[in-house]
Parts: sequence; structure tokens; C-alpha cells
Amino acid sequence: MTSRRHFLAALGASALAPSLLRAARRVAPLRGVGVQLYMLRESMKADPARTLARIAELGYQEIEWWGNWGRSPSELRAMLDANGLRSPAAHIDPRDLQPDRLPALLDTAATMGQGTLIVAWTAPAQRDSEAAWQRTATLLSNAGREAAKHGIRTGYHNHDFEFQRFGTRTGLEILMAETDPAVVDIELDCFWAFKAGHDPIAFLEAHKARVTMLHLKDSDGSAQHAQREVGRGVIDWKRLLSVALANRVQNVFVEMDDPADAWASAGLGRAYLRTLGY
Repeated sequence: MTSRRHFLAALGASALAPSLLRAARRVAPLRGVGVQLYMLRESMKADPARTLARIAELGYQEIEWWGNWGRSPSELRAMLDANGLRSPAAHIDPRDLQPDRLPALLDTAATMGQGTLIVAWTAPAQRDSEAAWQRTATLLSNAGREAAKHGIRTGYHNHDFEFQRFGTRTGLEILMAETDPAVVDIELDCFWAFKAGHDPIAFLEAHKARVTMLHLKDSDGSAQHAQREVGRGVIDWKRLLSVALANRVQNVFVEMDDPADAWASAGLGRAYLRTLGY
């Protein structure tokens, strides 16, 4: 568990970083530093309004949405606006991209101000063969073309299982080859790519035209790849973010799947990115 002493030390060290680094480096072309709401799901269940206020207090400008929390989209948007927050993207169930569900999803996204709808996870039956990945690609492309009429894009977020090979290609390579790049983007989860044995920096360089968003969580470097807060593991974030921001990436989201203390992890992640000038 992250100790209070380490948390406060990280916050203190980050306080001076923006002013010290601003003159030394160009301003990052980020639209804002964000957090993935799944990490704070227990707090959202208890009190959505207070949770969003605390996110803003930590210095985040953006939220990648997850869940509905028993509130209407207009109520949730009002909470975002009240705290000066934006939600540029949302994680969704792939079933919501089906034609019968898509109109409601697009209405919600428009109310929330979300420009990208990202498939967060695929069930085993949706990823057990090349044909399964091709079906997911078709779903993303078809929904993306319809969403584009409303100024919205679709996207896909990886875990490690997308790097399983089917013949000469991984599932993720099949997905990227078979989706329409005019309407479908990739959100790279740097931790999961690293855990799967792939260098996320090399992935960004190889697929610079497709990756528009990042998930930021770290690995402890062990064979088990335990998750750590961004900046507290072995990934070279300074170089990775430099490569990402030189291409299409404009949104990054701090995340951990099951942190011992979600608020401490969110605070440490925001503090670390400040030390890099973001």
C-alpha cells in the first residue's frame, strides 16, 4: 500500500516542477491530463459529485468516463462543468455499438461532450480466432462511420490478450488492419503492452498514425508484472510521452486496475506527470 509519507513527498516534489520546467521545454500538446474513472469506481458508487470534485482538486482536467452511476447524462455533464472538467472519451461495452443500441450511445456521448467511444474489453468468444477479431473490426468500423456523422469516433483499448498470434498476426494487428482508420483509433494501454512483452515506445513509433490516447500505469519489472503507479516502475515515461506527443496522441489517462488506495494512486500519478512538465 502507498504510504501517506510517500504520497505527500511526491506531491511536494511536484509542486515546483511546472514552473521550473516550463521554460526548459515546449508546452506539451496535451488537451489535458486525465484519469480513468474505473480506478475510482468505489468512490463514484458512494458519491459521484464529491468524487468529481476531488478529481479536479488533484489537478486533473479530463476524465475518461466509465459507468453511469444512476444519474442521467445531463446530470453528470452538469457535475463535470461545475468542476471545470471535460470527458473527451468513454469506455464502452462493444454490444453498445450494435445498430439497435448505437443511437442512445451517441446521444449520451453528445451530452457528455465525448468525442471518442472506446471498446474497453472483449469477451473470450470475441477474441479466440482471426475471424472473431475481424468481426470486432467490422463492428468498430460500421459504428465509427455512423458516429462520424455526429462528429464522434470509435476506438479500441488493449489488454495483453490482443497480442496473441493467429498465424502471422496478433489480434491487435488484425484489428488495426481490418478497421477503417478514418473513423477508428487505438488507445494504447502501455502497461498491458509491456506485460505482453512488447515495447510500448516501439509500438507507438510503428503505429503513429493510429494511436490517439494512452493509459498510463507502470510495471514493477518482475515476471508477474505487478501494476505500479505511473513513474514508480520500469517504463521510460519521459521518452514514451515524448514519442507519443510528437505524433497523434493528445489525451493521456492515469489508471490502475485495483489499487490498494485509489485516491493515493490518482494523486501520485498526477504528481509524477507534473515532474515531467505535464
